[in-house]
Amino acid sequence: MRPRTLLLAALLAGCAAQSAQTAPATVPALLAEFARTPSRDRVPDTGIVQIPEVLAKAGVRRITIENWVEGGGGNPIPVWLLNPPSAGADAPVMFVMHGVGRDADRYMAEWVELATREGLVIIVPEFTRAAFPGNLNYNFGAVLDEAGNARPRAAWTYSALDTIFERVVAAEKLSAKTYILFGHSAGAQFVHRFVLLGGSPKMSRAVSANSGSYTWPIGPNGWPFGVSNLPQGLWQPESAFAAPMLVMQGTADNDPNYPSLPRQPEAMAQGPHRLARGKAFFAAAQEGAAAAGVPFNWSCALIPDVGHDNGGMAPYALKLLRAPTLPKGGDCRLMKKITPE
Repeated sequence: MRPRTLLLAALLAGCAAQSAQTAPATVPALLAEFARTPSRDRVPDTGIVQIPEVLAKAGVRRITIENWVEGGGGNPIPVWLLNPPSAGADAPVMFVMHGVGRDADRYMAEWVELATREGLVIIVPEFTRAAFPGNLNYNFGAVLDEAGNARPRAAWTYSALDTIFERVVAAEKLSAKTYILFGHSAGAQFVHRFVLLGGSPKMSRAVSANSGSYTWPIGPNGWPFGVSNLPQGLWQPESAFAAPMLVMQGTADNDPNYPSLPRQPEAMAQGPHRLARGKAFFAAAQEGAAAAGVPFNWSCALIPDVGHDNGGMAPYALKLLRAPTLPKGGDCRLMKKITPE
């Protein structure tokens, strides 16, 4: 081998060794690495191309769902999937919806150890900024186009979930007939708006955690901050309020200056911070159900000392999801603090 070739081989080997040494060896180390770099600087608009080694070792895979619109079409959706060895064929299936940073890798990392311990199948769809630009096409579900006209329901971003679920269940040979839908921050916006528009019969429970803004079910505001301008038939209070919805708020998510807090006039009118907005939304939903004369099936939990933190909310969400029933209506109830295991 020529000296120049030997030198190049040595350099490449050195780079590989250095990369192996610097790659996070644990999930907490990976999360610490994520925390050092804002998601806008870390996550490409076209999506994440590589699974971190520590997640791959835990069994995380990344697949692509295409042609999810009924009849064909729809931009491809990368999906982060964890089916751990602890999950049997009858394992529960949970969607975890990422936030505004579109950082599906971090959201998976914040659930991977908990899901592995509990035998959960986790699906984290990655709605890239390139394929699903702006709030309109993610948080707001692509229900209306930029001109404010209704789009076909099959083309709503929300409509991708059932197709993703069906394909994962078939590919993994699971017996699940329904899924749990969990979302944090912008993902919580996604979840509660999906519920307000009827959700899905395949959704067994929905969890909206630390949403930054809400669609008010009463009052004059139009979509996405209200329902007054929705086409006939889309807003059906009976089905919306009958859904098994859990609203979760961290008691420390109360910073009015939080960088990603939505500040549209309609959002600011909902309260000074996420905690206030969530509590006000839950009260408004009860008012809306009473005005419509329909049953109210929603619950609300306050999570002690947790701020705007998907990972901090996760163990509380799991505890609530384990409960056979949750108290409906009334004031939001403070949970007992969980001691880390």
